[in-house]
Amino acid sequence: MRLEKTTINHSLKALLAGLVLLLTGCLTATVGVVAVTTIDVVKDDRTFGKLIDDNVIEAHIFKDVVTDPTLDGSTHINATVVNGVVLLTGEVNSNEQKFRAAQIANAYQGVDQVVNQLELLGKTSLTSRSNDTLITAKVKTEFIRDKGIDSSDIKVVTERGIVYLLGIVEPDEGETAVNLAKQVGGVLRIVKIFMSPG
Repeated sequence: MRLEKTTINHSLKALLAGLVLLLTGCLTATVGVVAVTTIDVVKDDRTFGKLIDDNVIEAHIFKDVVTDPTLDGSTHINATVVNGVVLLTGEVNSNEQKFRAAQIANAYQGVDQVVNQLELLGKTSLTSRSNDTLITAKVKTEFIRDKGIDSSDIKVVTERGIVYLLGIVEPDEGETAVNLAKQVGGVLRIVKIFMSPG
């Protein structure tokens, strides 16, 4: 049930963002140059079984992070899983907490790699997170509009204006996704975590 709700919530957010853009006629523009970082990951194709595993792992990591006594309420940690690769984003207060979150994520069978992008910063404000949610929705809307990529192939996560693109894509599809994300206003940096299919 949780998996269905999560999928529905992501779809609704993308749809609502698209409607907002259409109703307001808002066009986004990029100011300056958006830096792009590439993170190498294990390369393997995702089967349907792996997709289910990813969602189960994601839910378990979230539960364990929330209930872990060393990761108190002053932390903000998100876990996104694609093909056994776990992306950790958010903010923690110490290197010990950053290590502990990675340790939790790495404990599950089926996890091949943990990409730990947690930052030693104070917990972000509700305004900052709302802005990140809007950026994510705008990026997803750009993906839906473009015929060169399948928007379901790439997960989009935004933290403090940094957009993480995580998925199994062909090189040209990945570059198209990066170029589309660059056009969205408010994007400070893009981090590519792409795996090649097959």
